[in-house]
Amino acid sequence: MDVKRGFVRRNTRARRKHKKGQEEEQAKKRTRRTQKFQRAIVGASLTDIMAKRNMKPEVRKAQREQAIRAAKEQKKAVKASKKTTAPAKVKAPQKSKASRVQPKSAPRVGGKR
Repeated sequence: MDVKRGFVRRNTRARRKHKKGQEEEQAKKRTRRTQKFQRAIVGASLTDIMAKRNMKPEVRKAQREQAIRAAKEQKKAVKASKKTTAPAKVKAPQKSKASRVQPKSAPRVGGKR
């Protein structure tokens, strides 16, 4: 015989595999499709998020450049104020480290390896 014994149609094994002889027919379960929706994040309302998303790239680029300019100016101002307020530091004399004398280790006892 060319066909495997497990796949002969009259076998219970083959009938079970191909779902033959089942009295109850069950309707297929319907899958529920997920719906996409947007929610607000902590610190930003949905209207703020939508406004940023719908903003034109040119406007966004201009805002970014303005923010960078403001940050640079602030950094420069902080640096200038540090220069005027920071007096010249006087270096304290360095302490010399006392060299520690290491005790000699006990002689190693040789033996057979």
